[in-house]
Amino acid sequence: MKEKIQGILGLLIIGVFILAIGASIYRSIFSKPEFEVLTSTEISSPIKNALFWHEEELEKTSYVIVGAKLGLERTDFIEPLYNALKTSGLVTEEIKTMSDDATKKMIELDAYRGTEPNVWEIAKQSAKPYIFKTTITNVSSRGSDLKSVTYLFSLYNVDTKSLIWEARTWRSAGFFGAMPDGKETITLVEKKLKEAKITK
Repeated sequence: MKEKIQGILGLLIIGVFILAIGASIYRSIFSKPEFEVLTSTEISSPIKNALFWHEEELEKTSYVIVGAKLGLERTDFIEPLYNALKTSGLVTEEIKTMSDDATKKMIELDAYRGTEPNVWEIAKQSAKPYIFKTTITNVSSRGSDLKSVTYLFSLYNVDTKSLIWEARTWRSAGFFGAMPDGKETITLVEKKLKEAKITK
C-alpha cells in the first residue's frame, strides 16, 4: 500500500513538472510581451541625437544571484535595445546611473560616498536635445530565481524636462529561470516608437 501511494505521488510530481515545462515552452513560443503606452504627445518630425539613459534601483539588485541575472538582462536586452535605437538614429550615446533612491541607500549603508552624475546637465553640455530613459521599475523573484522584470521607457525634452512619450513592458522568465530573447521586445519598442512618429 505504501509503495502504491509513493508511486501515485511520484506520478503526480512528474505530471506537475511536465505541465510546468509545457507552460514555459508555450509562453516562450506563443505569448507576446505585454506593452502599455502611458503617454504619447504629437511631434512634428522624427527625433534624433538623444542620450540613452539606463537607471537601476538598488533594491532590484540587492540579492547577489538575482543581481547577476539582472546583469545578463543588461547584456541580453538593454545593450541590444540601445544598439537598435542607435541604428535608427534616435540615440547616439548612453549613460548608466543608480536612481536617487539607490544613491541614498548606498550612502546610508556606507557603501558609497559620492553622488550620481547629473544626466540632465550632461545632456545639455553634450548638445543632446532629448533623453531616452530606460528604468527597471520592478523585479519579481522567487529566492534566487528571477521571475520577471518591468521596464519603463521615457522620452524627455531636455530643455523643458517635459515627457514626450512613455511606455511600460514586462519581461517574464521561463520555467528554468532564463529570461526570453530580447529581440521580440526590442522589435515591439521600435514598432511603438514608429507608430508615435518618433522614429521613421
